[in-house]
Parts: sequence; structure tokens; C-alpha cells
Amino acid sequence: MIRRRWALIAFGFGFGIALSLLYQFTATKIYESKVEVLVGQRSSEMTSSGTASSAAASGDAIATDQLATHMQLFTSRRNLADAIENNGLEKLDSFQKAIKKNTHPIDHLLNNLDVQRGGKGSARDAMVIRATYSDPKAEDAAKVLQAVYESYRNYVESHGENSGEEAIVLIEAARKTHEDELAHADDEYRTFISSVPVLLEGDTVRDIHRDRLENLEKELNEVRSNLAQQTSRLELIRTYLNRPELLESNDTAHLALLSQKEVERLQLFLDVTRGEAQSEEFQAEQPAREEAARAQYTRLLSLLQTERTLAEDFGPNHPLVAATQKEIQVIQEFITANAPRATAKQGRKLDPKEMLTTYSMLLEHDIAELEKREQILISDSANELRLAKGVEADFLKGAALKAQLTRAQARYDEVIRRLQEINLSGSYAGFSTDLLAHPEIEKEAAWPKIPIVVALGGILGLIIGGSLAVASEMFDATFRDAHDLEYTLGAPAIAHIPRIDLKKVKKELSKETMLDPSLVAFHTPRSPESELYRVARTSMMVKTRASGATKLMMTSPHPGDGKSTTISNLAISFAQAGKKVLLIDADMRRPVIGGLFGIEASPGLSDALLETSKLQDCFHPSEVANLTIMPHGVRTHSPAELLESGQLAKLLAYCERHFDVVLVDAPPLLAVADPAIIAPIVDAVMLTVRIRKNGRRPVERAVRILQEIDVAPTALIINATEKSGQGTYGYSNGYSSEEYSYVGYYREYSLEQPKGAVRSRQSALPIDSLKSAKSATF
Repeated sequence: MIRRRWALIAFGFGFGIALSLLYQFTATKIYESKVEVLVGQRSSEMTSSGTASSAAASGDAIATDQLATHMQLFTSRRNLADAIENNGLEKLDSFQKAIKKNTHPIDHLLNNLDVQRGGKGSARDAMVIRATYSDPKAEDAAKVLQAVYESYRNYVESHGENSGEEAIVLIEAARKTHEDELAHADDEYRTFISSVPVLLEGDTVRDIHRDRLENLEKELNEVRSNLAQQTSRLELIRTYLNRPELLESNDTAHLALLSQKEVERLQLFLDVTRGEAQSEEFQAEQPAREEAARAQYTRLLSLLQTERTLAEDFGPNHPLVAATQKEIQVIQEFITANAPRATAKQGRKLDPKEMLTTYSMLLEHDIAELEKREQILISDSANELRLAKGVEADFLKGAALKAQLTRAQARYDEVIRRLQEINLSGSYAGFSTDLLAHPEIEKEAAWPKIPIVVALGGILGLIIGGSLAVASEMFDATFRDAHDLEYTLGAPAIAHIPRIDLKKVKKELSKETMLDPSLVAFHTPRSPESELYRVARTSMMVKTRASGATKLMMTSPHPGDGKSTTISNLAISFAQAGKKVLLIDADMRRPVIGGLFGIEASPGLSDALLETSKLQDCFHPSEVANLTIMPHGVRTHSPAELLESGQLAKLLAYCERHFDVVLVDAPPLLAVADPAIIAPIVDAVMLTVRIRKNGRRPVERAVRILQEIDVAPTALIINATEKSGQGTYGYSNGYSSEEYSYVGYYREYSLEQPKGAVRSRQSALPIDSLKSAKSATF
């Protein structure tokens, strides 16, 4: 598109550049004046004296937003109004023009004033205000900016002193009142925390009495569970002893009442009491007995250590210490009572009643111990519950004290915040406004700058030119060049045939010939036009050599595209190459071939398809050697039905066996349906296209007709182009002036030959062989 429409793009680019230059020299020049103000804190004590212990509550907070506050103050309408009034800015030309346009002077000043914060590059976080003012006059720009800065500086300095003194008084009063309140609330809370028997773990409170109560309740549940178990087992043993008939059963039944652990315990007890330590049974059970004794001693050592720990934590008179001492005494008595005797007694068989009675005694002892343990635990739990309730009440009191402390801190923070908001004194009181860059009168205009204006104009011009090019592409329905036409048709252009000058051909035309003057391949075989047909012939021979195609159809999108003249000249070129050629006129609606060659129209194609004439009578010889003509034949009212009957395919198959090349002249694609009938039964389709203005759409429709029947055009011949290359719609035949002079040499050479030379080279007509053929039907 750029190659085809470069002129429009260049026009748009030039137009944009011209507009930019016009704007550069006619636009009002704008000058800018700049100023830089360093905002610094003069006295840190002034802004931080109201804090409780540091500057974190005020000074640092002010430093975070102070630059934004000063920028807002710099551009405030009050500051700008003072600058205009004190310096008479409304008398300047730019302000007078704004007033005439009903624009307020302050609004005019704001529209041309630009304020930014920070520095450039790595200094972007600097406490600097950068202001710029634009005006058609450089002197006025500097004057206005200087006036705005002075008004801002005076406001800051005048209010800074008064506001600073007022802030000091208020901050001192707030510090005295609220710091006393905070100190009192903090002392009360600390005193309370130290007096309460709790441990602080971060923000949570750990109640020791509650933890102890949970442990006691857990142990009490275990004791009650064991007590219930031992009581139920004692009741079972007593029931068994009260029934004599059960005692007479074997020992296995007795032992079934006891678990393995109970049996081992009873056996150890009896062995120790009877002095059977030296018996075989005693020796066999000695490892288990030693393990049990070791467990008793281990338990005793654990209790002794627990007693020591509890005594250190709660004192020697605490109930838990007393309970532990009681359990130690019981275990010591048990170990002493069950110690093995020095002399062994003669063992005897254990009586069942004695065994159960002894076990009942052990159970009674265990139950008594558990009941005592239960009483002690109940007493301890009640005591710990009372202490835990007291801690809970103290905790509620502590929560109230802490809430009081929080409210005091919030009131103090609110006072400090209010102090910072008084007349903006907290934002700019005690700050310096040093001028880093004075407003200067610029000699060069800030706008318009010619590099930027030209660049923008060029971009705008490219956009305009590109838009014109795209619009031209979209609305132009004319083929732009041969490549565009080839792309649309999907076939290569094998020849560009120029317009034939019939006046020149008629001068060289022989009076004896019946051929039409448009058949230049016969009349002027050395002309450039004839050479172009030979180029087309050669291209088709190359394209069809690999596929062996011999049946070629010629059609066109429109009537009058010159397809009949083109295919006739192409047939003559094939015949001149020594090929036996048959040219069939299949355009039975507007037949032309018979008239071009001076041959009778009938018999011809229609007669052969209808079988109203002999086939050999439908072939007519021509004045061109090796070229046979089959005209359209007798007129018919249904040519499409006749072509679709199936006889045409048989005829073409017959002709293919007797001729080297069979050329079929078909009607235009957009006129009738006949080409769509013939195309599928030939080997190749050629299109003749005459370049027309706004002719793209018809050609595209013609191609779609072929695509709908799955036929692709093999070659394209562009007809009626101009030699000069400047002819209709920009097409040429592809030959330069030098090439035309080269072809003209052969044309001059052909003129020197005798006029009958062409006809003398004619050989016997192939129609003779057809007439002599025995099989002359298909």
C-alpha cells in the first residue's frame, strides 16, 4: 500500500510540516519563569515541645506532610489574591485580556501557574517547591512569579511567629495536665499488677490458682474412678466368700476373680509374710518381685522430690504438702511390713478362702487410702476455687484501670492533634522558605519550539497521509498493478497484450485472405503483438507440459474483454509452432470465431452435440496451417442444456486423441452459466481480462464463480494495455523502448519477405486425416 499510495502519504507529511511551520511563525510565543523554594525547619523544639517524651507525636508527623501543606499554601486563592492586590498584577496585558473574556484574575493566574514538589533525579525527595509561570511577555512572567513567592513568604513568616507563641503556651498546658493524668493512671495499673498473684505473658494473664484448680480436679476424677473400681471389686469378693459352695470349686475359678496384676501382688504379699523367699517359686518369681519392689522405691523417691518442690512453692503447711507426706508414710509402712524375713518357712498350699480374705484386706486398705486422698483433694479444690475467684475479681478491676489509662492516652493524643491543626501553624510554623532560584526574564520562548512543533507536524502529516492512503485503498475498486490482479485471480499473468492498431494491419493485409485484421499473429507474425502471443503460447506449453494438459478453455469476466480475439491469435501461435490445433467456438450465444476466420457457422459444435450432422463435416480447415476450426453451429435456444448433456465431454475426448491442442472459446463468466459447465471437463482455464476503471468487483465475482466449482485459473492474459506505460489505468505490456526496437528489427525483416511466404509455408490440413478416418464418430 505504501508503494502504491506513497504520493498521498508524502502529501500528508508535507502538509503536516507546512502546518507546523505556519503555526511556528504565527502562534503567540509563551515565556516561562521558574522559581525554587527550599522549605526548612528553623526550630525543632518549637514543633515538638508538646509531646510527652519525644518528637514522634508531632515533629515527625509534621515533617511527613509539611511540603504538601506549603504547596497548598503557595497556590491558595488567598495567597494569589494578596499577590495580585499588593503588586498590581491585574494591570498586566495578559490579565487585562483575561478580564475581557470574563475570566477571574485568580483563575487566570492558576491556569498558568504550575507547582511541583521535590528535585530532579536522585533528589526527587528533596524538600523543595518548584513553581513555573507562563506568560506571552517574559518580563510579566518573572514579575508575577516573584509577587506570588513574596506573598507566600510573608504569610508564612508573619503567621509563624504568632502561631509559634500560641502553640508553645497550649502545648505546655497540655503537657502538664495530660502527662500527670497519664502518670497517675500508669502508677495505679502497675501497683495493681504487682499485687495480684498472676503472671503476665505479653498481653495475656496467667492465673496460677486456676491452673492448680484444673490439676486438682483432674486428679480427683482419677481417685474417684479408682475408688469406685476398688469398691466394686471388694463387694464381689465378699459376695463370693459368703457362698460356701463357691469356695469348694478349684483354684482356677478363684483366680478368675483376680487380674494378673492382682494375682502377682497377692502372691508377693503372701510369700513375704510366710517367709518363702527361698522357695523355688520365690526364686522363679524373684525378677518380677524385684521389679515390683523397684517400682515401689521409685514411687517413694518421686514422692520425696514432689514434697520438696511443693514445700518450696507453697510452704511446709500447705495441704498438698501434707497429702504428699501422708502418701510417703503409707508406702514406707508397706515396704517395711512386706520386707522379706531372714529365715524361710516351709511353704504350704494357699487356701482359697485365705487367699480371698487376704485380698479383701488389701482392697480395704486401698479403699481407705483412696477415700483419704479424695477428702484431701476436695479440700484443696475448694481452697483453690476461692483463690481463683478472687483473682478474677482483681482482673476485672485491672481491666477497668487499663481502660482508664487508654482513655487518658487517647485524650492526650487528641490534644496534640488539635494543636497541629490550629491555623495550619503545626504545618509551617517555625519553617524557613529560602529562595534557591530567583525568577528570571527568559530570552527564548518556552513555546512554540520548532523541533517539537515540526516533529508533531510530521507525525500529524503521516497520520493524515496514512488515513488518505487507507481510504483510497478501501474505496478504489481499480486494479493498481499486475501483481494486484494476479493476487486477486490467483494466477500468473503470462502476457500483456497492447491495443492493436488495425489501420497499420490493414495496410499489410493481403486481399486474398478471409481472416479478420485482428488476427495479427497471422497477418504480421514479426510484430511486437505477435511476439507477445508467442510468449503466452510458450508459457502455456511450459505450464501444461508436466500435467499433459491439451484441452484449454478461454473465458473472461465481461463481454467485450477480447477473449475470442486472444484465443484465436493464441491458436495461430500454437499452429505456427507445428502443433495440430483445434479451435472450438463454444460461445453459442454470441459466436465470433467463425467470422474471424471467414468460415461458415454451420455445421459446427451444436450440430455435433445434437448429432444432426456428421462429425467430420463439423471440422473446418482454415487458412492457417495445422489449425482446424469448429464453429458454433446452428442456433439453439438452450445452449446451456446442450453443453450439459454429456456429449461435450465425449467430443472433447475424441478431439484430444486427434489433435495436439484443443482450444475452447467459452462465454464470459458473469454473463451466462456456460463457462461453469465447460470448465470442469477441460484441463486448464485461461482468463482474458481487459483493464477497466472500477473493475475489481466484477473480476472478484468471476473468480468466485470458478472457486465454487473447484476450478482455479491456470493463466491470465491482460488485454488492451498501453505500450507507453502511461495508458489506461496505469498498465503497460512490460516491454521497454529498447525491447520494442529489438522486436521491431524482426518486424522489418518480415516486411522484406514475399507476401505469399506465410501462406506458402502451410502444410496439409489435419482435417484430411479426420475425413479419411474410418471412425469419425464419438
